[in-house]
Amino acid sequence: MSRNYWQTGRVRVRAFEEGDVERLIKTRNQRDGRLEWLFDTISAPLTPERIRADYAEIAASWHKDERCILSVENNVGEYAGELSIWFTKRPELYFIYGIYILEKFQGQGLGKDALKILLDYYFNELGYRKAEAHVYSFNPASQAFHEKFGFTLEGKLRGRLFSRGKANDVYIYGMLADEFNARYDHNSWRS
Repeated sequence: MSRNYWQTGRVRVRAFEEGDVERLIKTRNQRDGRLEWLFDTISAPLTPERIRADYAEIAASWHKDERCILSVENNVGEYAGELSIWFTKRPELYFIYGIYILEKFQGQGLGKDALKILLDYYFNELGYRKAEAHVYSFNPASQAFHEKFGFTLEGKLRGRLFSRGKANDVYIYGMLADEFNARYDHNSWRS
């Protein structure tokens, strides 16, 4: 049976679409305090026009350097979160990615499956050799996710992010292509 490369039985990863931008407009200025932490720092409310303009700028430039922003859906098409490759370094063959799964979809394996798809593509199709994730010290759920997935904690940037009146650390997690391929046999999770 032929299958879409960008999906498993639980998840579908797709391009960020206009409806996703409209979702950002609706939710961007209504985040609760916990969610704000996931977006670096708390920012001032933005107009819908500004959010659209910012997204248009991102969308126009991201694919130039193999960067991307992708939406994650569950197997019935409900929006569940986002994945992004926000930094690539071709000569050194590494990239930095981010993932966000809505709380109601956490613990269902959607983030794990979406990340497998993304890493498989960047490692085994584009030839990158290392993935990094920068995880904030105030996000223990993300720390646990990366460790369970198989990432290695490689270091800590002390006091790197200032928010909520204090300096917070940023943990650097890394995974090599060989580690990914040894842990996640392509044929077993794709079938």
